[in-house]
Amino acid sequence: MTGTHHIEVKNRDAVFKFDLHRNITIIRGDSGTGKTTLYEMIADYTRLQQASGVNLSCDKNCVALTDSDWKNQLRQFSNSIVFIDEGADYLKSEEFAVSIKATDNYYVLITRENLHELPYSVDEIYEIKTSGKQHSLKRIYKSNKKHFYYAAAPASMTYDTLLTEDSKSGFQFYDNYFKDSGIKCFSSESNSAIFKWLKENGDKKVLVIADGAAFGAEIDRVLKLGLNSKFRLCLPESFEWLILKSGLVKDKDLKIILDDPSSFIECSEYFSWENFFEAYLVNITTNAPENAPFKYAKKDINESYLIDSNSKKIIAEIL
Repeated sequence: MTGTHHIEVKNRDAVFKFDLHRNITIIRGDSGTGKTTLYEMIADYTRLQQASGVNLSCDKNCVALTDSDWKNQLRQFSNSIVFIDEGADYLKSEEFAVSIKATDNYYVLITRENLHELPYSVDEIYEIKTSGKQHSLKRIYKSNKKHFYYAAAPASMTYDTLLTEDSKSGFQFYDNYFKDSGIKCFSSESNSAIFKWLKENGDKKVLVIADGAAFGAEIDRVLKLGLNSKFRLCLPESFEWLILKSGLVKDKDLKIILDDPSSFIECSEYFSWENFFEAYLVNITTNAPENAPFKYAKKDINESYLIDSNSKKIIAEIL
């Protein structure tokens, strides 16, 4: 499945209207905010259709997982939008993550937990906003135009450290760019290790750059840690996305893809958008002669990206 999908679901007591942009959407919130109401309306419609008293409008089949035997029920759905309530203990399991990875469904997961087995975007974590009977989704974490999500550190803070989860080409790029600046670069080697690294290095003034496309499970605890630490959090989609945005490489479809990624990213092939941007960058720098100087490999950064004028174009997307 690709694309953005609009959903309207209503009964005599409540109306929900919202859009889904990626394969995994998280809905959070305290009790009484409407999460259970939304799920139960979808579940009633799944069981009884029009006889449920629920009207549901969407260009895709919308269903709720309601059985304890969730694996068998999930096998029945394809090219659908699947809703799962927070009472489902399996949401946090590796087995669930593996089960949905190769499916062509979108998933709406209603949970207050951080699901560390799943690579979901910081941009697709929502709470329910209510006005009378009308309900919509409101993004919880908001960034500025340079993809910064604010911790306690002031915007004018001078950094002495850069931390990235990337241990390969991205780290090599940042390490080279900042080598003469007095800023020391480190790799945590994974998104999940950033929290521990920051906690153990609270004396440093840190700029954290990580892949926002897969940082959803980490952002809550990292930003809370920021109340007692000196760091700022920058979350572009991915390092490869920065290169594509920089204008260094060319492709006839590049602009429309960057403007509307969801229309081009097949969820059964790319579980996270960062995987798509890497594959796309590798493809256009391998097969298009005009991009040959920028041939990209995740393992080792191409020297062309380290040329000062080129590096500045990439960095300009975030700093």
